[in-house]
Amino acid sequence: MTSVHPTTTRASKTADHPYAVRDAAVRHALRRDLDRLVETLDEPSTDVRRAALTQHIRFLMDHLRGHHRVQDEMIWPRVEVERADLADLAERVRVGHAELGTQVGDLRRAAQNWSSVPALRTQVRDAVLALRNASVPVFDDDAKGLPIACDVLSDQDSADIGRRLAPSGGPTRRARRLFWLLDDTDAELASLILAKTPRAVLWVLRNGFSGGYNRAAYLMWVGGGTGPAV
Repeated sequence: MTSVHPTTTRASKTADHPYAVRDAAVRHALRRDLDRLVETLDEPSTDVRRAALTQHIRFLMDHLRGHHRVQDEMIWPRVEVERADLADLAERVRVGHAELGTQVGDLRRAAQNWSSVPALRTQVRDAVLALRNASVPVFDDDAKGLPIACDVLSDQDSADIGRRLAPSGGPTRRARRLFWLLDDTDAELASLILAKTPRAVLWVLRNGFSGGYNRAAYLMWVGGGTGPAV
């Protein structure tokens, strides 16, 4: 395994780089919810809760794949142009992302099957557990590699990435993404996530849309819904 040397980074530049912040936030949210899913899927679920969980699994997998695609297609290729010595690190990151895609596909299929066959809950749990375990070294490599990559990116590179990651959709969709990232996040990371969100926008999202996220989160992680639990 290629070692990552702290001397190749400049923390003062990368600590609050928009993509480094986003990467840390997305990894935290994915790890948190994979842990939650393993515990939640240990117990029977009502139809309403099962529907919410399967939708959330699709949401998580979309974010994971999209997040890795930005790194593989936009970040590491640009880094390699400037720093040929980082080619091995870039390749290891890409291979890790590709290998994780197998578990992502398995979980998508398991969740889709569970959506129509309640008795397949334990298969979904097994798929979540496999993805969680496989993601540990991949996420660790991302955590080590992204500060190095962000230190190499030019201002134009960062602007191009920012345009690709610009919030899309209406306020409900935007609020869900924001509160998903903020959920159970430490104060320092939360402040970095919110740094570029105008106060007026944040006020509207918190007062108009946070309730929807909170209700959905309660249903998934605490429970609810009528009918027999399977």
